[in-house]
Amino acid sequence: MSQETYTTKSEHKCPYCQKEKLETVATAPYVRGFLLAYQIGHNSFIGCVPCVRKKLLGEAGISALIGWFSITAFLINPFLIVYNLIQAAFLKYNPQKVKAKLKEVGIPENLESINLTQIGYALAISMIKADGKVEESEIKQAEEIGEKIFKDFDEAKFRMMLNEQKDVPSIRDLAVILNDVLNEEGKLLIFKYLFAIAQADGNIDSSEALMLSELATVLSIQKEQLT
Repeated sequence: MSQETYTTKSEHKCPYCQKEKLETVATAPYVRGFLLAYQIGHNSFIGCVPCVRKKLLGEAGISALIGWFSITAFLINPFLIVYNLIQAAFLKYNPQKVKAKLKEVGIPENLESINLTQIGYALAISMIKADGKVEESEIKQAEEIGEKIFKDFDEAKFRMMLNEQKDVPSIRDLAVILNDVLNEEGKLLIFKYLFAIAQADGNIDSSEALMLSELATVLSIQKEQLT
């Protein structure tokens, strides 16, 4: 089946307000301290300017509350908070950046050439990176399952995308955009891929369950469709 049969014609809306068009992209770095350990990560946002600005300010607020509880986090956190505040203050309309980000995740400007497999790559990467660490076992699971679901799945391309993409939007944000782009068959195929990855180790943890629940809600996937 050709990729065109998975698409619908629709305009991309902001995944947060779901009213305005996509206008900009931003990445907010953060640090979390755990007494003797710390975690450095980032969240990527794509949406209208007001919503993305709120997300950046929200990330700065969260860091101001809980980003201090280790020596390293205590030293790094002020710089990241200031960086996100400056980003929010100077955030502007940037359609070219939006187009580039959508193209990266398999949604080109011309929806007739949409790449469903590349969308699968992006969502799988978002799931793999959701906990702030990338494990080889998760990558191999995504590759093995991807080869069964997508006829043109390419391990080399998947690995390259995994290494090069540092700021993949969250699964929930991508799902809202995809809901306006894919038809029912395309949505179901993508969901089955992520569901299979999550349960590949025999246990769907709480973070994966939450992501799958959000994805199913946004894409209107029913449990009986998975059988």
